[in-house]
Formats: sequence, C-alpha cells, structure tokens
Amino acid sequence: MYNFKNLRTYPFYFIVYYLLMFMGFGVYSVFMPVYLDELGFDNSSIGTLLSLGSFVGLFAQPLWGVVSDRSKSKNNVLKLLVFLSSLGILLLGASGNYYYIFSVMLVYSFFQTSMVPISETITLEHISSKGWKYGPIRLAGTLGYAIMPVLAGVMIKNNTNILFFLCFVLGIMTFLSIFMLPKVEGHQSSGKKTSLWELLKNRELMLLLGFTIVTQITIGYYNSFFSIYYKEMGADNRILGWATFISCISEIIFLVIGDKIIKRFGIKLTMICAAFVAVIRWLFMGIVNNVYFVLVLQFLHGFTFIVIAYSMALYINEKVRDELKASGQALNSAVGTGFTRIIGSIAGGMLSDYIGIRNVFVLSSIAVLISIIIFVPIFMTISKKSGVENA
Repeated sequence: MYNFKNLRTYPFYFIVYYLLMFMGFGVYSVFMPVYLDELGFDNSSIGTLLSLGSFVGLFAQPLWGVVSDRSKSKNNVLKLLVFLSSLGILLLGASGNYYYIFSVMLVYSFFQTSMVPISETITLEHISSKGWKYGPIRLAGTLGYAIMPVLAGVMIKNNTNILFFLCFVLGIMTFLSIFMLPKVEGHQSSGKKTSLWELLKNRELMLLLGFTIVTQITIGYYNSFFSIYYKEMGADNRILGWATFISCISEIIFLVIGDKIIKRFGIKLTMICAAFVAVIRWLFMGIVNNVYFVLVLQFLHGFTFIVIAYSMALYINEKVRDELKASGQALNSAVGTGFTRIIGSIAGGMLSDYIGIRNVFVLSSIAVLISIIIFVPIFMTISKKSGVENA
C-alpha cells in the first residue's frame, strides 16, 4: 500500500482535478455512441464520427505538446483546452444533423484530445519531484469514470440529450479546479528548443508504442461499439452504466500495485501480460450472449487498458528528457488513443456492418494474439543483446 507520509502535504488538488476530468470523460464515452445510435446512424457513420477525435488528435496532440513544452506555464495551456472543450460539448447537442455533429466534433476534439497528456505531464513532473506516487491520483480518475456513468445512467435514462449539459457542467468544474494545481513551466520556455525528432529516435520508446498499436486498436473498437453491442443484448442505460462502473473499478488493483509490478517484471513483460488478457477478453466478448456474464467480464478491463496507459506514462516521465516530456506524452496519446482509435472506429464500424459486432470481437482476439507472437521474440532478442553489452 502507499505511504501517504504527511497527509497535510499530500497533493489532494490533483485528486480533485482527475476525479472531475474523468467524470466528464466517462459520461461522454459511454453515452455518445448511444446518442448517435438513437439518431438512426448506422455503425459505419457512428464509427466515423467517433473516430474524428482520434484523427484530429494525431495533429492536435503533438501541436499542443510542443506549445506546452515551450510555454511559460503548462497550466495555462491546460486551462485553455478544458474551457474551450467544455463550450464545444455544449454545442454538440444543439442539432442531430450529421454534418453539424461532424463539424462541431472536429473543433471540440482539437481541444479535448490533448487534455490527458498535458495533465499527466503536469502531474508527473510535480509529484516526481516530491516523491509522491502517481497511482492514487490516477485512481481518482478511474473512480470518477466509474461512478459518473452510473449516476448519469439514471439521470438520462429517458433522455440521452442531457449528457451534453452534464458534460458541460463537469467541464467547467474541471476548469476551475486547475487553478488549485501548482504551476509547472515548459522546459523550452527559456529559449532552448529541442526537436520532436529526438523522440522518434528513441528506439525503445518506438518499439513499445509499436507493440501497443494492435491492442489499442481493439480497445478503440470496444470503446466505440460496446455500448451499442450491449444494448443489442438487452441492456438498458442503467445496466450500461454499471458495466462501465465495474470495468473502471477493476483498475484499482493495478493502480495500487502497478509500480511494484513494473519494478519487478519490467515494462515489456507487464504489457505483454496485458495484451494476453485482452486476447481472452475479446474472445469471450465474441462468443458470450448473456448480459450478466458480460457484466462480470468487465472485470478484465482493469488488466488491459490501464496497464498499458499507466506503463507508458511512467516510462515517458522517467526516460524522456525534461524538454520533451509533454511532447512525449502527447505522442503516446496520439498513437495510443489517436491513430488506433481511428482504425478501431472506422474499420471496426465497416466490419461490424459486414460481419456483425460479435465476430469483430473474435477477430480482435486473434489480432492481439498475432501481435504477441510477433513482438515477444523481438523483445527477447533485444534483452539478450542488452545483457551481452552490459556484461
């Protein structure tokens, strides 16, 4: 368990911030697919709309990462992103027209997609200098993401449109909470500029990102179509909220002991195990047709996505030079929740219309298994070479 030392000096302001931020994310990610489905869009159209954020993020996240690294205060950049994305989510519910939603989501995503990587940069830089652990803070985000969809499921059971006003209120509360956070400067603000190319030359970082791609694509597909798939099984918004709650609560175990696991087994083995859990999870998701069994299956979520996200965030904070930390987190987010979400949403949506959501989950299981088979020998070869070089 974590040693909180002196509770009077523990950074609880980060816990409040993460709790509020992920509350909004939880409501949006769970009920936006349901809202689009209720408007009558097919899976391909829904997949396209849900992938817009990831597409925009491919360009927006590196851009905002560079801006943050070169700003006098990364906090000011974060304030701008949170405030403008809050306004965007309110506008999103003004019309059900496809082209209107398409246009507003482009603008909204330009600001929203960079919130997490910049938040993680600010948080990890500050707490690392103080000796605090990231787990309890990220756990607050998990709890917010878990609890809010359950509450929202009751609030919007008969009117899904309420999700936009709810996200707006949570967004403004998140914006106000940023003023409590300690200021973290951009390490290139003094005039010393470091090219983003330095990140791309980091061989180990590129290898780790490459390994996560297939698993993240399948997670992106799950995020886009699970709500629809689950409702087709017979689940209502209330049960859907509980499914999200269980999946988020399952992350607690790793968030509590994640540092010890990574220290004991290393980044690579930890992430390989997470991918293997994904193989099992998607396989059962594709062959089971029982609402309550799927509800139990949600516990596996805590051993897939959060393991990859947590491991990569810590690796970048520890291994990437200070001048490129925000850019590194942005690059990770652009690949992990940007490029992969695009493929998962668009290609997954097309496949879903052709062979059905259930069969796409089975294919996802096979794809992740193949990626493990490919990358494990590569990791083993590199480890052997490193051992010889260090001998």
